[in-house]
Amino acid sequence: MKRFLNVVAAVAVTVPGLAYALAAPGLQVEQVEDIAADEMQQRIEEGTAPIILDVRRADEFAAGHLPGAVNISHDELGDRLDELGIELGEELVVYCRSGRRAGIAEKILGEAGFTNLRDLEGHWLEWKAAGRPTESEE
Repeated sequence: MKRFLNVVAAVAVTVPGLAYALAAPGLQVEQVEDIAADEMQQRIEEGTAPIILDVRRADEFAAGHLPGAVNISHDELGDRLDELGIELGEELVVYCRSGRRAGIAEKILGEAGFTNLRDLEGHWLEWKAAGRPTESEE
C-alpha cells in the first residue's frame, strides 16, 4: 500500500509539472485571437489600428498590402523582432497570403513573449477579393 501511495504522489507532482513545462515555451497559436476584416478596416480608417505585420516576401508586399502595414518576412522575423518597436503586450495584427506563414510568425512572436497577437481573418486573399483598401509600392 505504501508503494502505491508513493506512485500516486509521484504522478500527482509530475503531471502538473509536465503540463507547465509543455505550455511554458511561449504563446500557443490556439491562443491567438482573430480579428475580423471589417473591424480591421474600420480601425485603419479611424486611425486606431494597431501595428499590422505582413509576413509575406518583400515582393508580395510591394505588389500590395494593408494600409500602414509593416513587412517582415516570416523567415526573417526571429532576427528582426526589434524592428517592430512595440512592447510585448501591445496589440499586433499578423497576416500573410492565406494564413500558413502567419501561423509560423505567431508561434515565433509568442515564443518571444508577445501576448496580444491577432490573426487577420481571411488574410490577404480575402482582403483583396473584397475590394478593401490597399497600398502598394509599384
